[in-house]
Amino acid sequence: MNQRKKIILNCDPGTDDSLCIIMGLMHPEIELLAVTAESGNLTSDKTSRNALQIMELMGRSDVPVARGMLHPLVRPHPSDPYSHGEDGLGNHFFPEPSLRIADKHAALVIIDEVMKYPGEVTIVCTAPLTNVALAFMLKPEIIPMVKEIYHLGGAYGVTDYAFSNATGDNPMSEWNIYVDPEAAEIVYGSGAMLTTIGLDVAFNPEWVSILPETLEKLRRTDSVSARYALEIIDYIDQNNSLPDLFNNGPIDTVAMCSVICPEIIETREISVAIDTSDNQLTRGMTIWDHRNHFQWEHLNRIRTACAIDSARYNRVFFEAVTGLPYDEVRHG
Repeated sequence: MNQRKKIILNCDPGTDDSLCIIMGLMHPEIELLAVTAESGNLTSDKTSRNALQIMELMGRSDVPVARGMLHPLVRPHPSDPYSHGEDGLGNHFFPEPSLRIADKHAALVIIDEVMKYPGEVTIVCTAPLTNVALAFMLKPEIIPMVKEIYHLGGAYGVTDYAFSNATGDNPMSEWNIYVDPEAAEIVYGSGAMLTTIGLDVAFNPEWVSILPETLEKLRRTDSVSARYALEIIDYIDQNNSLPDLFNNGPIDTVAMCSVICPEIIETREISVAIDTSDNQLTRGMTIWDHRNHFQWEHLNRIRTACAIDSARYNRVFFEAVTGLPYDEVRHG
């Protein structure tokens, strides 16, 4: 058996983030080292509580949940225009968790795990990047020790969905960048191996929707994780921003699926900058220098997804949520 991939999940649960936690716990090829809770969809006191509730739902107490800052590096925390429900978990209203938050700050947990396993840890980010940026500021020597970073973030203009479904509180930005653009600039400019999945692909319903066949397989599985996934998918479907299209995709799960199976996404290398200004129209915008000549060489070089294999995504999503091989569960 191949060595399991060591992962830190930096997230802000959130409906789709909560599925990423379950995927990290359930997939046999993943060793989830820690969950670090961000202030994003909600402030970190609530996202860390929600993460603990998912741990208890899954009967797991062996993975630490650490809380990050209550606000971005230099700005107040904005209000999320998208509702993840009154509780942030699609209105499940789980009991208050009995599990406790880790004693250490989220940034310190990131530092400790990366130093413990140099060159082995992948940081999967489905939230703003405050915790990761703070870790890099406190201990910059860990940057080359990080194996890679996957970030569900940005809007690059690869498809029309980049801006037609902009999730930041302006026409040009994506929420995970918009919340803390200074943190994003630190991480994107750190030199760490970074792959981003932007709204361009993550919000394309032809690529990121849970197909009827996969939904039926989840129903037939009838496990705690499968039932919860179906409830979250239904909540997303009922509250999606594209009511005329089949669009039930829990977009953050693309990042986790891409770590498990990198072939899910097609990527290209680009030069990008983050707008950290106070311009109301463009704050948090990920600006891609498309030019064939005179490109600015000082911009951050990253890889970004430009296409997603929908069939592979569905297969890996099912296997990560249930821990079962896709082909072993019939759908009809």
